[in-house]
Amino acid sequence: MARSDIIAKSEHMTNSDIVTLGYGFIADMHIKAAREVGINTVGVSGHNGDKAVQFANNHGISHATDDWKQLIDTTTADLVVVCTPNYLHYEQTIYALQKGKHVLVEKPAAMDTTQMIEMMAVARSQDRLLAVGHMWRYHPEVISFRDSIRAGELGKVIRTHGYGVHAHWGPSGWFIDKSLAGGGALIDMGIHAIDTARFLLDDPQPVRVQATIGFGKYGDYEVDDDGIITVDWDNGVCSVIESGWWQPKLRGLEAETEVMGTTGYRKIWPNMPPVPKGYNHCETEMYARQLQDVVACISSGATPACSAEVGFTALDIVEKAYKASAA
Repeated sequence: MARSDIIAKSEHMTNSDIVTLGYGFIADMHIKAAREVGINTVGVSGHNGDKAVQFANNHGISHATDDWKQLIDTTTADLVVVCTPNYLHYEQTIYALQKGKHVLVEKPAAMDTTQMIEMMAVARSQDRLLAVGHMWRYHPEVISFRDSIRAGELGKVIRTHGYGVHAHWGPSGWFIDKSLAGGGALIDMGIHAIDTARFLLDDPQPVRVQATIGFGKYGDYEVDDDGIITVDWDNGVCSVIESGWWQPKLRGLEAETEVMGTTGYRKIWPNMPPVPKGYNHCETEMYARQLQDVVACISSGATPACSAEVGFTALDIVEKAYKASAA
């Protein structure tokens, strides 16, 4: 589906309003995506009120505050998009659901699966939709690849190899504080490759997770910055996933995945040139598709491709990988 198709289809959707919690890079992507599909962002919150106001002004948003509870309490928007640091996801999602809002929370949905189980239970009890920001499920190349696997073009799939890495760059601030992020490169980047592999394989369940995870390989981190994870799925396929920051080479975008079958081989971006330093790996198109799906499912009662179960399974694999590596 082309970008123009997304915009045309959005004209037939309910013009729902959203509010965003957070004013960082990902919040910026969500707001731009919402604008592309005719959805209004009517409020934003952040811990620094002045920065929240500046961010809102840059996007033409009418309301900005440093009080996220006040924003949720007073907004008429049906959907809250949570784009804050990982340690805030649980509290903010629970609060929004209990206030009768639907929630799209960025990945990882929570700090651990115990929190995620409670978030899902509250969503069910409130009859609200909870979705998790696994946006690579909406990239047209990833969808096309999944469809070719379904059609048997590679024969029986044997193995996948995915990459969730940053090259020549790594984060700072709360991203490298385990108490605020829940982990390092694996929970930040590797989780994308994990979920992409699962999506390509039609969402099998993991039966065994093994991992070798490195700390401080590329920087002075208390969290992981390098790792190799293997996941055995209940359909007999084995997925290998690499995660990392500051890698000297990038084999593709953060969800690049190779698939080996009995009769063929393919990767998502087979002709992609070397990725330059400073390359922006995110595109608003997949965020727009994701938001469009979530809003449509709120109206129809259907389950979005980025469901709470999807977010739970990806986080469960990450959690098991950390435990396996530490054992």
